Amino acid sequence: MPDRKKGVLIKPVQQLYIPPIEIYFLTNGIKVYEINLGSQDIIKMEIIHEAGRSTEHQKLISKATASLMREGTDFKSSSEIADEIDYYGSSIKTASNMDFSYSTLYSLSKYAGKGIRLMHEIYTQPTFPEDEIEKFKKLNIQKLKEELGKNEVLSYRQITDEIFGKDHAYGYNSTEESYKLITREEIIRHYTQRYGTNNCTIILSGKITDTIRKEVINLFGSFDKPITDPVYTPVTTSEVGRKVQIYSKNEHQNAIKTGFRLFDVNHTDQSAFYLTNAILGGYFGSRLMTSIREESGYTYDIYSTVDQMLHDGCFYVSTEAAPEYTESILKEVLHQMDVLKNEPVTSKELNMVKNYLMGNFMNVLDGPVNVSSFVKSMLFLGREPTDFLSFSDEIMQITSDTIMHTAQEYFKEENMIEVIVASTE
Repeated sequence: MPDRKKGVLIKPVQQLYIPPIEIYFLTNGIKVYEINLGSQDIIKMEIIHEAGRSTEHQKLISKATASLMREGTDFKSSSEIADEIDYYGSSIKTASNMDFSYSTLYSLSKYAGKGIRLMHEIYTQPTFPEDEIEKFKKLNIQKLKEELGKNEVLSYRQITDEIFGKDHAYGYNSTEESYKLITREEIIRHYTQRYGTNNCTIILSGKITDTIRKEVINLFGSFDKPITDPVYTPVTTSEVGRKVQIYSKNEHQNAIKTGFRLFDVNHTDQSAFYLTNAILGGYFGSRLMTSIREESGYTYDIYSTVDQMLHDGCFYVSTEAAPEYTESILKEVLHQMDVLKNEPVTSKELNMVKNYLMGNFMNVLDGPVNVSSFVKSMLFLGREPTDFLSFSDEIMQITSDTIMHTAQEYFKEENMIEVIVASTE
């Protein structure tokens, strides 16, 4: 019988284990990551292109192209595609982000061939029907109007605008007018110029049979469509700190964000800043949560985050609170940054945060679906999955002195961009 009076023995994670990932290339150069794991007869297939915002020639065109690919092909209408997906109990989702566009297929293994053939048809023979484009524009304009009713959304739109610039791919905000300017001709142009075989990656996970593998190889390796790499336009905004306050009639609480432009994924301080951010506000037991939520009761939730793209990045602290607590929160954020700059983190706290992060990393690497999402996340950062082992090793080697030096280097009040969205009531 176990002794219930004794707690569970806790051991630190010494080393992460990445499940086997087979990497191979199709005859046309498409790179495939295969994660053949799991006991369930399901598969997940993801197709990724570097065709996101940073590759656009027109605002929102990457989002429109990715969203509308599954809305009609040379052989099937939007409703016929939807019926086929439902009939076989599958799902296909399309999306795009700052740098990439991607589609995800979930299917039972016995119907995987149907789903893979449909994915191939969607990617090689989309028609982008005019009526579906109009539906897309009307739906997203309506969603935008609803989103603009949230102070949190307004604060995020404003701070990214301030950090990256209102016309930059990483900083511009969607508007009703920008949706209306989308045309079928410009969607086809983006699809033709950005969806190539030399910027395509496939992630195949789940219970993969020889038949499924051959289906992917034969279909997606059967055509060749090389494209030219896009030219990235660097950010040119000022990095000088400033305070911005805007007003809305949406909510009684103020939305608060404060942060600054950071660096891209290849910077040498990436792992040190990642850990520093976790200590400051990157998890539920962080210093910001403890001080501002638990001890002062100023807000229900506060966090700090690092957004990293292929070519740039940013850091910000975010919360919502009653107007009378706004200044106190902003002062406490700066105070907690100063503490990190001037007082070494104790070994107890440092080890606890490291163990927390390593536990999260283990969850990310558990099961074929999670591993495939992990591989995709690494590709979004321009990295290989094995690079994660070096990153986690660096995290474990970071000292309190490194944390203090990192805080001193980046947490400078004069560089902070402060955005407050306040109610006019």
